[in-house]
Amino acid sequence: MKFLKEILAVAAMSSMIAGAAYGWGAICVDDDPGLAHSDVGYGIVTKSPSQQAARSDAMEVCTSEGNAGCQLVLTFQNCGAYAASTVSFGVGAGATQNDAERRAMQDCGEDGCKLVVSDCE
Repeated sequence: MKFLKEILAVAAMSSMIAGAAYGWGAICVDDDPGLAHSDVGYGIVTKSPSQQAARSDAMEVCTSEGNAGCQLVLTFQNCGAYAASTVSFGVGAGATQNDAERRAMQDCGEDGCKLVVSDCE
Protein backbone atom coordinates (compact mmCIF):
# COMPACT_ATOMS: atom_id res chain seq x y z
CA MET A 1 0.00 0.00 0.00
CA LYS A 2 2.85 2.41 0.81
CA PHE A 3 4.39 1.70 -2.60
CA LEU A 4 1.10 2.55 -4.33
CA LYS A 5 0.87 5.86 -2.43
CA GLU A 6 4.42 6.73 -3.50
CA ILE A 7 3.62 5.95 -7.14
CA LEU A 8 0.48 8.10 -6.99
CA ALA A 9 2.42 10.96 -5.38
CA VAL A 10 5.08 10.82 -8.09
CA ALA A 11 2.41 10.69 -10.80
CA ALA A 12 0.63 13.72 -9.32
CA MET A 13 3.88 15.68 -9.12
CA SER A 14 4.79 14.76 -12.70
CA SER A 15 1.39 15.94 -13.88
CA MET A 16 1.83 19.30 -12.11
CA ILE A 17 5.30 19.78 -13.59
CA ALA A 18 4.14 18.82 -17.10
CA GLY A 19 1.18 21.18 -16.81
CA ALA A 20 3.47 24.07 -15.89
CA ALA A 21 5.87 23.27 -18.70
CA TYR A 22 3.08 23.19 -21.25
CA GLY A 23 1.03 26.20 -20.17
CA TRP A 24 -0.74 28.43 -22.65
CA GLY A 25 0.07 31.93 -23.77
CA ALA A 26 -1.90 34.50 -25.75
CA ILE A 27 -1.47 37.89 -27.38
CA CYS A 28 -4.24 40.45 -27.85
CA VAL A 29 -3.60 43.72 -29.70
CA ASP A 30 -5.23 47.07 -30.37
CA ASP A 31 -3.71 47.90 -33.76
CA ASP A 32 -5.17 49.93 -36.63
CA PRO A 33 -3.84 50.52 -40.17
CA GLY A 34 -1.52 53.52 -40.18
CA LEU A 35 -0.56 53.08 -36.53
CA ALA A 36 3.18 53.03 -35.84
CA HIS A 37 4.43 49.78 -34.31
CA SER A 38 5.51 51.71 -31.19
CA ASP A 39 1.90 52.85 -30.65
CA VAL A 40 0.30 49.39 -30.80
CA GLY A 41 -1.52 48.48 -27.60
CA TYR A 42 -1.29 44.89 -26.47
CA GLY A 43 -1.69 42.34 -23.72
CA ILE A 44 0.41 39.20 -23.49
CA VAL A 45 0.24 36.39 -20.97
CA THR A 46 2.10 33.13 -20.47
CA LYS A 47 1.78 30.19 -18.13
CA SER A 48 -2.03 30.10 -18.21
CA PRO A 49 -3.55 26.72 -17.30
CA SER A 50 -5.71 26.51 -20.44
CA GLN A 51 -6.10 28.02 -23.88
CA GLN A 52 -9.34 29.73 -22.83
CA ALA A 53 -7.74 31.19 -19.70
CA ALA A 54 -4.84 32.54 -21.77
CA ARG A 55 -7.26 34.21 -24.19
CA SER A 56 -9.29 35.77 -21.42
CA ASP A 57 -6.24 36.90 -19.43
CA ALA A 58 -4.55 38.48 -22.46
CA MET A 59 -7.75 40.39 -23.29
CA GLU A 60 -7.97 41.60 -19.70
CA VAL A 61 -4.35 42.79 -19.74
CA CYS A 62 -4.86 44.55 -23.07
CA THR A 63 -8.02 46.38 -22.00
CA SER A 64 -6.64 47.24 -18.55
CA GLU A 65 -3.91 49.23 -20.33
CA GLY A 66 -6.60 51.54 -21.77
CA ASN A 67 -6.88 49.88 -25.18
CA ALA A 68 -10.46 49.93 -26.45
CA GLY A 69 -10.11 47.81 -29.61
CA CYS A 70 -8.29 44.71 -28.35
CA GLN A 71 -8.52 41.58 -30.47
CA LEU A 72 -7.04 38.13 -29.93
CA VAL A 73 -4.35 37.45 -32.55
CA LEU A 74 -2.51 34.39 -31.20
CA THR A 75 -2.65 31.61 -28.66
CA PHE A 76 0.47 29.53 -28.21
CA GLN A 77 2.42 27.01 -26.21
CA ASN A 78 6.16 27.62 -25.84
CA CYS A 79 6.75 31.08 -27.43
CA GLY A 80 4.70 33.67 -29.31
CA ALA A 81 5.37 36.97 -31.08
CA TYR A 82 3.58 39.86 -32.82
CA ALA A 83 5.17 42.16 -35.42
CA ALA A 84 3.63 45.13 -37.23
CA SER A 85 4.15 47.90 -39.75
CA THR A 86 1.76 50.73 -40.64
CA VAL A 87 0.04 48.48 -43.22
CA SER A 88 0.59 44.90 -42.11
CA PHE A 89 1.00 42.63 -39.10
CA GLY A 90 2.21 39.12 -38.44
CA VAL A 91 2.13 36.53 -35.68
CA GLY A 92 4.42 33.62 -34.97
CA ALA A 93 4.74 30.76 -32.53
CA GLY A 94 7.72 28.52 -32.02
CA ALA A 95 9.80 26.38 -29.71
CA THR A 96 12.08 29.35 -28.95
CA GLN A 97 11.58 33.09 -28.75
CA ASN A 98 13.85 33.53 -31.76
CA ASP A 99 11.69 31.10 -33.79
CA ALA A 100 8.48 32.91 -32.83
CA GLU A 101 9.95 36.33 -33.63
CA ARG A 102 11.30 35.17 -37.00
CA ARG A 103 7.92 33.70 -37.94
CA ALA A 104 6.07 36.87 -36.90
CA MET A 105 8.40 39.00 -39.02
CA GLN A 106 7.96 36.64 -42.00
CA ASP A 107 4.19 36.65 -41.54
CA CYS A 108 4.18 40.47 -41.42
CA GLY A 109 5.97 40.52 -44.76
CA GLU A 110 6.78 44.23 -45.04
CA ASP A 111 10.21 45.85 -44.99
CA GLY A 112 8.87 48.26 -42.37
CA CYS A 113 7.76 45.53 -39.94
CA LYS A 114 9.06 45.75 -36.41
CA LEU A 115 8.69 43.35 -33.52
CA VAL A 116 6.07 44.65 -31.09
CA VAL A 117 6.02 41.95 -28.41
CA SER A 118 7.22 38.40 -27.77
CA ASP A 119 7.50 36.07 -24.80
CA CYS A 120 7.90 32.42 -23.82
CA GLU A 121 6.47 30.09 -21.23
